[in-house]
Amino acid sequence: MVWGGIVYHSHTPLVRIAGTLNSQHYISEVLEPVVLPYIQGLATAIFQQDNARPHVARIVQRFFVNHQIELLPWPARSTDLSPIENMWSLVAQRLTQITPPAATLDQLWQRVEAAWSAVPQEHIQSFFESMSRHVAAEISNNGGYSGYRFWQESHFT
Repeated sequence: MVWGGIVYHSHTPLVRIAGTLNSQHYISEVLEPVVLPYIQGLATAIFQQDNARPHVARIVQRFFVNHQIELLPWPARSTDLSPIENMWSLVAQRLTQITPPAATLDQLWQRVEAAWSAVPQEHIQSFFESMSRHVAAEISNNGGYSGYRFWQESHFT
């Protein structure tokens, strides 16, 4: 499993998580070493995550309260409006262009890190800039699938 975060002007390093992510691992491998120092370095921040079980566990929610990290409310069963999904799509697209396929997990990890790092920040910014149009498309479709993708407006290769 891989975790990464993006903001308008930068992105976090990736975190390689062995095995299944649980709330304790989320705190010890992602939130404490990566998210907390990263957010503390920003003037203002609202943290967004989905409703995966490790994300909504009471211990994780207490972590956010104790560290005064503001969370973006994320309704259950909502369509995925997160710009990070488009970042992952772009990373996956870049990985499929590399042949031959990775022979080991370590080689795959190196390729994922390289693909993550190679995404120009301007592309990430376009994900955020298209949010209002994406939300409008979802609203006009009564919350159903709109077919809209953030990255349709950019020319990624």
